[in-house]
Amino acid sequence: MIDKAKKDYNFIYFKNFDIDLLKSKCISLTEEWLLDQSRQNMQYPDRRNPHLYTNTYKIQDHSLEWQNGEQFKPFLKDKELYKIVSPIVVELERRACGKAARILLIKLDANKNVTEHTDSGDYLNTVRRFHIPVITNDDVYYTVNKEKINMKEGECWEINNRKPHSVDNYSNKDRIHLLIDIMPECEFRTIKNLPDTSKIKLIENFISEEDAKTFIDYINLNYLDSSKFEVGVKALQDGNMRSQANIPEKHSLDNHKEMNELMHKYSAKFLEECHIFFQDNFEIYTTAIWMTRFEKNTQLPAHVDNHEEAEHLFRSGVIYLNEEYDGGYLKFFDHNFTYKPKRLSLVLFDSTYLHQITNIVSGVRMTVPIWATKDKNKCLL
Repeated sequence: MIDKAKKDYNFIYFKNFDIDLLKSKCISLTEEWLLDQSRQNMQYPDRRNPHLYTNTYKIQDHSLEWQNGEQFKPFLKDKELYKIVSPIVVELERRACGKAARILLIKLDANKNVTEHTDSGDYLNTVRRFHIPVITNDDVYYTVNKEKINMKEGECWEINNRKPHSVDNYSNKDRIHLLIDIMPECEFRTIKNLPDTSKIKLIENFISEEDAKTFIDYINLNYLDSSKFEVGVKALQDGNMRSQANIPEKHSLDNHKEMNELMHKYSAKFLEECHIFFQDNFEIYTTAIWMTRFEKNTQLPAHVDNHEEAEHLFRSGVIYLNEEYDGGYLKFFDHNFTYKPKRLSLVLFDSTYLHQITNIVSGVRMTVPIWATKDKNKCLL
């Protein structure tokens, strides 16, 4: 788990949503705001409750006492309102590769404020928090880490709640926000959830810092060179850049002579780890090694590696060179496991496993996928 307080964002704008129906429902809420006053009634020994002048209506809830490694258990409280907000929830779940936890409507009284505070605890540090103003005006300001913005109705903003934040309503009208927490799948579909029969292994620090940088520099220098990399035509048509050096399917090792020494080095390490983990009592051989550079909005749909015309693929691995991007998770469908890539790591798995790369929200994802075969005639290195 990475502490959001160390992240360099305060606000991230996502998109505008149609909230007209939700707005009409919020206008009709009256006694509902009084059903649960736990948030505004909390007592703090050293300061005023930041939420003293707010009221909360819970559409879906989750325990704030959740700790990393515990089961993820949201519980639905209002099916009718959930149905209204579900299109928004689905988009946010896809964006953050997770599942909705708390879904709240929060009303801040006219001419009142939420005083500056910083959220703490595993739950509040782990979830990705999104705010969508439902009823607001130009005199309402949200501040995170001294950055102040005026959110418009229907705009969806991710906020960094692990940094000091506050809200000021300078108007004579109540403000209502829809708050949605998304719990990333990688926090509850972890390696610990794998059945004993699953053949997936994580190896951290598989590649050295220096060698990862060499791969990254080489990829960035050459990814537009068609003799070395192939650019995905369909992705390019969609405005996305997806570049791959597919060795040997599309490109020869001879086209990447500068990298041959490193490819041999990590091919040998990969095969050694395969033998240790899978304990195969026969020889396997590296049959393919790629270099990939995926930009924003790139993803790979669910697939198995040993698909038609690639039936010889037997063991799969992915070396992660960087982690300065959002999204791009490795998700295994039949094994209750979603991996948030960690730089320098290797993931080993059986080539028959159904998996996908989720959408890259921002940044550039660079990897070295590698495969082994039992067929000596398909040996590459």
